[in-house]
Amino acid sequence: MGKRGWALIIVGALLIIMVLILVFKTQDWNEAVSTEKNKWQEEVISGKGKNKLVQLDVEGVIAGKPSFSSSFSTGAFLSQLEQVSKDPNVKALVIRVDSPGGEVVASDEIHQRIEHVKKAGKIVVISMGAVAASGGYYISAPADYIFANRSTLTGSLGVIFALPNYEKTAEWLGYKQNIIKSGEFKDIGSPLRELTSTEKDIFQSLVNESYQQFVSVIEKGRKLSRDEVLKVADGRVYSGQQAKTLGLIDEFGTLDDAREYAKQKLGLEDVKVIKYSQKLSLFSVLDGLSQKMKSPAAQVMEQVLPAASTAGPRLLYLFQP
Repeated sequence: MGKRGWALIIVGALLIIMVLILVFKTQDWNEAVSTEKNKWQEEVISGKGKNKLVQLDVEGVIAGKPSFSSSFSTGAFLSQLEQVSKDPNVKALVIRVDSPGGEVVASDEIHQRIEHVKKAGKIVVISMGAVAASGGYYISAPADYIFANRSTLTGSLGVIFALPNYEKTAEWLGYKQNIIKSGEFKDIGSPLRELTSTEKDIFQSLVNESYQQFVSVIEKGRKLSRDEVLKVADGRVYSGQQAKTLGLIDEFGTLDDAREYAKQKLGLEDVKVIKYSQKLSLFSVLDGLSQKMKSPAAQVMEQVLPAASTAGPRLLYLFQP
């Protein structure tokens, strides 16, 4: 075969690879992981037998999509919870939560799916890590039992909606923006001007609505009165020790303690502890390569901007000092 023939083969191969990358990478991760049955492969941590105790992890900022500050995928986690719900051999679920929270919508979707797991007859136990605050607590609230360390940072029960203001910077740069809008509030939240009192009221109503939802979740999950929840849900963070006094957690303990508690509640001898791992596929290979090829600048961003995933106007259940 001549040089021209080899050149055509190489070009053709590159085109095929590019098409495959485009096909897979333009699909949202949530969609990509939800099209197979038994999408997740089981890895046995300990034990043996037919009955399963699944251990899952929520680590990093809870957002619709992975970002600089967190590789946690809400879509992947929801898919894992769905597999837990549908597997009749899974009797209990232990979730390790080490998260400052994140987006309201993503947190609520996880919360609802955990409720679905409970309705499927599974025991749900939470093990809090260094931080399980705001949205991290929101997803923990429906659990049957919550473990934490005495020094775990939890709480931050509330909602935040942050809007940047670049008005002075724009004036200094001599930058102006002409706005043509269809309604009075179409440019609400513009970073180039201060909010009007009416606009503040509009945003406050959104925050209040999500806050009341958060209060209801704690009230139901922790079986506390609404007045009790309102007293502690002022946005402050609590240590694990303070949280236990307030009834926000049940017991001090480690991840191992959480697993042992779940086993004891099941009262079964033959229980194996498993974790889910991603099945090997072209998508997973390409995704893995993209993670490994992360630029040094992106790695620095992870350290400098720990809440980068929350950029843009959105309601947040987030502990963000």
